[in-house]
Amino acid sequence: MVFELLDPKIQKVLREKDIREPTGPQRQAIPHILKGEHVLLVAPTGIGKTEAAMLPILHMLLRSGGKGIKCIYVTPLRALNRDLLRRLEEFGKALGLEVAVRHGDTPQSERNRQSRKAPDVLITTPETLQIMFSGKRLREHLANVRFFVVDEIHELAEDERGAQLAVAMERLIKEAGEFQRIGLSATVGSVQEVANYLGGAERKVTSIRAHVAKDMRVTVQSPGVSDEDKDLAGTLQSEPQLVSCMRRCRQIIEAHRSTLLFVNTRDTAEALAARYHVWDDGFPVGVHHGSLSKETRIEMEESFKKERLKGLICTSSLELGIDIGSVDFAIQYNSPRQVARLIQRMGRAGHSVGAKSEGAIVASTPDEIAESLVITRKSTKEELEPLRIRENPLTVLANQIVAMAMVGMVEKEEAYHILTRSFPFRNLTKETFEGVLEQLGRIGLVFIGENDYRRSSRGMRYFYDNLSMIPDERSFRIRELSSRKIVGQLDESFVVSFAEPYATFITRGRSWRIVEMKEDELLVEQVKEIGSIPSWVGEDIPVPYDVGTEVGRLRRLRNFEDYAGDEEAVGKLRRYLEEQSKEAKVPTDQLLTLEMGRKLAILNCCFGSKVNETLSKLLSVLLSARIGESIAVHTDPYRIVLELPRDIRAVTIIDTLKSIRSENVEGLVRLVIKNSSFLRWRFVHVAKKFGAVEKEADYQSINFNRLFEAYDGTPMYDEAVARVLWEDLDLEGTAKVVRQIETGELQVDVTPLTPIGRAGLEYSKELIAPQRADHSILMALKNRLEDEQMFMTCINCKAQWRLKVRDAPRHIHCERCGGKMVAALHSYNKDDARLLSNKDLGEEEEAEVRRMYKNASLVNKNGKKALLCLAGRGVGPDTAARVLAGYHENEDEFLREILSAEITYARTKKFWD
Repeated sequence: MVFELLDPKIQKVLREKDIREPTGPQRQAIPHILKGEHVLLVAPTGIGKTEAAMLPILHMLLRSGGKGIKCIYVTPLRALNRDLLRRLEEFGKALGLEVAVRHGDTPQSERNRQSRKAPDVLITTPETLQIMFSGKRLREHLANVRFFVVDEIHELAEDERGAQLAVAMERLIKEAGEFQRIGLSATVGSVQEVANYLGGAERKVTSIRAHVAKDMRVTVQSPGVSDEDKDLAGTLQSEPQLVSCMRRCRQIIEAHRSTLLFVNTRDTAEALAARYHVWDDGFPVGVHHGSLSKETRIEMEESFKKERLKGLICTSSLELGIDIGSVDFAIQYNSPRQVARLIQRMGRAGHSVGAKSEGAIVASTPDEIAESLVITRKSTKEELEPLRIRENPLTVLANQIVAMAMVGMVEKEEAYHILTRSFPFRNLTKETFEGVLEQLGRIGLVFIGENDYRRSSRGMRYFYDNLSMIPDERSFRIRELSSRKIVGQLDESFVVSFAEPYATFITRGRSWRIVEMKEDELLVEQVKEIGSIPSWVGEDIPVPYDVGTEVGRLRRLRNFEDYAGDEEAVGKLRRYLEEQSKEAKVPTDQLLTLEMGRKLAILNCCFGSKVNETLSKLLSVLLSARIGESIAVHTDPYRIVLELPRDIRAVTIIDTLKSIRSENVEGLVRLVIKNSSFLRWRFVHVAKKFGAVEKEADYQSINFNRLFEAYDGTPMYDEAVARVLWEDLDLEGTAKVVRQIETGELQVDVTPLTPIGRAGLEYSKELIAPQRADHSILMALKNRLEDEQMFMTCINCKAQWRLKVRDAPRHIHCERCGGKMVAALHSYNKDDARLLSNKDLGEEEEAEVRRMYKNASLVNKNGKKALLCLAGRGVGPDTAARVLAGYHENEDEFLREILSAEITYARTKKFWD
């Protein structure tokens, strides 16, 4: 037995914990780790992966002495760190080894203690590891590292955090020399790719894939709608079908002791929790997701663990191995979108060795039913999505170039060598490395010499602002008025577009009313009504191409007996397809159908999220260019919906679709995305991670056109395009589909509107405009602007009057005093003019004002800013206009500056007052 290979002290602890037999993964992995091999252990959740890695490491630590950190254990989540510390501390205390945790929430006193006396085992996150390289004493402790464990490595490997960690492992070699690497992964589709990531470009990794007899039973359910559901739908402000799904979920939760209810997005979690509490405030269900405060998440975890809550509605925040006690059932609300997610989520039920995982997918629509059936079948056959690791993410390259310079001068050749030893950068060219380095030099983050470089003071600020590679969006804390507790956070995009005093929204499964808005937080109070559901960045999970095409095949073959659906779910899907067949052909994996309605076209195509998104971009842009008018487009995994400016013949759309050539797909997509919202969002993230845009910069205030012009053709721009192509679109899958259309393997049939087409008319849309604005757009814009009503305000006498743009004379002046300094204000700031105040100045003070304006102008190179400098010293625009009359070379420009400055000054004064 492998436990006999371990130190007697460890065997004693195992006996005290009543652990008599090793699990399969432990039996397979421990001998390899004891031999000093780099090991990747792939196994389902809940079968002792942590002990499989740490028991042999603890054995080797007992056999060796020395000071400093000997083992680093990296996890993707702080919550996992808390659990690990509790579990490993029990072993550490019994064996005389110190285990500690260090992350963003670690108190300063504990950090200081670790710097003075390092633990033997340090549990941390990728971001905290970055900081450890920059401290002299911590680097000394890192010199003793002999083991490096990456938990939940599949969660890190495929994104930028993973690339950052891969480089960190290579940087650690400079401090500690070579060390043993162990990766722990849930069941994943590309084991070798993850092993390559763990080992880097030069090391062999032993992959152990443990097939554990952990029975997983999952059924797809879709309850029918009862009269009671219809009555309740009004109270819950929801559709009867969704209420019936809620009822089924509630029945399951009440029939079990502890149930996790997984949803795909945070807003869905909040919507369900809020409606359950409106339905029955005593129903013991909580909510858990990443935008709740740490205190709220811990409270929910503890309440669930102690069975004060029977159900917990959660997102991917509870997919990983966080200890939440015994779970005897898992529900997935609607399709999980991906096979790996279903396996991970259902594995949380029966989260112990040998326990059976029981779960259900409760689906609300026929599309959701079909997708869930396919994903359930693929999960039982372990047909997981391939995990792909992106090469050369330039944001990470920029981040690590600066990070390496935090400890002093860096040789270019040494930095390049460290980077290319990591798997994501194994094919990095010298040209690309030099290009990014030069870009950072132009931005001002580094000073570049002939053979080396060093960071600037701005580079140091950049480093600490960008420890994490997670996309930044400013967030607002939500503070409860009565208790002063933080209950969660909201993304800036939601706050800017929605939040105002007395508005209501949902978080923590409850409705809250905004009492007061502060600079970085909202004061709220709880209310009983159903509020608006917040939106958060990065929510949607894409449906893979293989899942989409199998849904199409299921529609064609209707072999429902091969899938695990209950009678209600299969019956509902069967009736949906039969109803479709009565009206037109059913779109499948071999047939596209184009449904034509009034100013509407729906292309039914079962290719998944990213291929449909890519195809929609190409089709809508080419069609818009062809007809010279704008087209609104939105997609889902099974259809592309085109909202047309006028009725267009089907043959025009089909010809446009067939005009796309497979070999031209990438070139066309690169042209198309230049004006897309995808690129704007990604480019802002890239610009922030390169340090070209400040971390706290407001997304709405950024001039995208100027930003694009300034950085077009640079590594930063190329990275933004590459990220869109990698994360949002699918070039390979789209080219495959286009080839099938070219060869006739995929047929296209024209039909009127059908049930399948109408099912896709509920999603958000994006407007695709032609290269130049068409006549209808220009006329609509002209009419809208001419109807705008302005509040004209005389700066001299403060007289105000209303004036529509279309009625404005060429030269505007005040009828009361004849003054020409007239401001055009919106209704919401028409009172700002009253806030303007001015000092009476003597001759010497007037001379001082002129001197101040001249100096401020020289410094700012901007008249408006100079006037604001004066305003900050109590000199209002009226006084500035009088004292500086004739001083400015261009009187018209000066008047414009004064008008602009006085509005800004008024708002600023109002804010401070």
